[in-house]
Amino acid sequence: MRFFSTMIASILGSLVAFGLLIFIGALIVTAFVASSISSVQAPVASESVLTLRLSGPVEEYGISDPTYELFDLPQPQSLAQIKGALEKAADDDRIKAVWLKPQGVIAGWSTLAEIRQSLLEFKKSGKPVVASASGDLAMRESDYFLATAADSIYAAPGAFFEFNGLSLSVLFYKGLLDKLNIEPTVLRVGTYKGAVEPYTREDLSRENRTQLEAILENWNRLLTSTTAEARGMSEEHITNLMQTGALLTTDDAHEADLLDGLLSEERVRTHLQKWVESDGRLRTTSLSSYTSAVSNGSSGQSDAIGVMIASGTIVSGNSRDLNGYLGAATLEKSMKSFRENDNVKAVVLRIDSPGGSAAASEIMWQAVKETSKEKPVVVSMGDMAASGGYWLATAGDTILASPHTLTGSIGVFGMHFSLGQMMETKLGVTYDHVSTSDYADMFSGMRPLRDAERALFERSLGQIYTAFLERVAESRGMTVDAVDAIGQGRIWTGEAALHAGLVDQLGGLDDAVEIAAEMAGLEKDQYRIRRLPRPRTLMDRYLDLFMVRIRSFFESPIEAQLRAEARLLEEVVRLHATPIARFPLDFVDFD
Repeated sequence: MRFFSTMIASILGSLVAFGLLIFIGALIVTAFVASSISSVQAPVASESVLTLRLSGPVEEYGISDPTYELFDLPQPQSLAQIKGALEKAADDDRIKAVWLKPQGVIAGWSTLAEIRQSLLEFKKSGKPVVASASGDLAMRESDYFLATAADSIYAAPGAFFEFNGLSLSVLFYKGLLDKLNIEPTVLRVGTYKGAVEPYTREDLSRENRTQLEAILENWNRLLTSTTAEARGMSEEHITNLMQTGALLTTDDAHEADLLDGLLSEERVRTHLQKWVESDGRLRTTSLSSYTSAVSNGSSGQSDAIGVMIASGTIVSGNSRDLNGYLGAATLEKSMKSFRENDNVKAVVLRIDSPGGSAAASEIMWQAVKETSKEKPVVVSMGDMAASGGYWLATAGDTILASPHTLTGSIGVFGMHFSLGQMMETKLGVTYDHVSTSDYADMFSGMRPLRDAERALFERSLGQIYTAFLERVAESRGMTVDAVDAIGQGRIWTGEAALHAGLVDQLGGLDDAVEIAAEMAGLEKDQYRIRRLPRPRTLMDRYLDLFMVRIRSFFESPIEAQLRAEARLLEEVVRLHATPIARFPLDFVDFD
């Protein structure tokens, strides 16, 4: 019987392996065909309209992957692609207008503001921008914010229109930990360092509520002032519309003069034809198609500005793009590449990170600092450069932030989880040990910390916090006490961080590139941009997902269930006994 079971397992394994080879080979052939099609892609037709269908997450940087077009899949959108396409389209005589279709855009307000500014820059060419939305859910606040850059805004009649203010939601796990008999011990340095709150509280602390209200006020002021200016209304009137909750349909929005008309997508298409000399049909080109058509690779310049995209939660090792991690080893490798490349004259470090491991943050700080000794390094903050992300930023020569960036959060925390009671009461697993000292099993996770052990952990966190303060003090030309006063884990918007002395000036990525070029002595248009790390293609993403599916294929139902229930425990293990310099909390929703 064992012989037959072994033989069957071997046959199945061989079949799966053979199937994997065929699948991977098919993907490679498909990618090759898609690339070939892209290389001979027809040029953009004259009298065309550039269509920007913006929905879902907006990444920092991406490439135009023709494989998405081949499979008729939505191309992942990136800030770099959107800005680059609009800049080229403004000078492209073939493009007569932009048709903006924002629907369910997921991005921070810093990114949204950069996209909107690019739309306004495009309009300086004299070409119109028309915004529209169709479907049951027409627009949310973030969508409408982008639409206010347009000359006209339309939406389908009878659709949902969410314009009722902004909120931030946070999930708390204390009740779940209590049910599982997991006992957390919380140690933090910084009054506002609230990353531990989801594990220790059932609601926001007063300090966290205060700083979150300040953040929302910054974003709300941006939304109300922008809307008021675009629609020729007072900010008080816009605020009143949001607070009364009167706008929940596109009909309400049209009556309130926030929309220029209630039109279906087909009628908007007809409306756009008046700006182009068409033969009865509207010629449109998508963001990905236009990017592919006008992409010319290298600009022909030998000199370059290196742009390092540092996005995700900071961890040791390599970046795991699929899960949103920023690996110290990946950043080190990229910085070394820029440092050793004689053609790269300066580096822009684009940070969009909530922080993470304090040790990994220091490793990356060293890599950036080593680069800054040889070449200018300018830091550009995206939606977030907080805690460990700000630690990393202090290695640069100059720091820029958007007025709406979330930064600061200078503080450290550590958590110890005791799983012993859970193991015994839920699984019937008990624990015993032998050791050479009383402290040997303090981080085993099977028992609570003793008073002496807690004091040791607190001392180590205090040392890391002091190192953090010293890094900031050296970078900003401040005393350690002055940094401590604005530290304590407090979150600052970019606007407030400028007044606090944490950043040098307000600006976006383009401003940072210009400053880096100036510091390197490069004239405008006399350099190219070289970005690292390489963006992930559709094949990269699909192979990762496919391998996850293959692994789940061999799991029993019990294993699959345990894996699903182990997600919280995985987070517990990640935080357990590790000094963390991370943004105070994870937002569930930005609207």
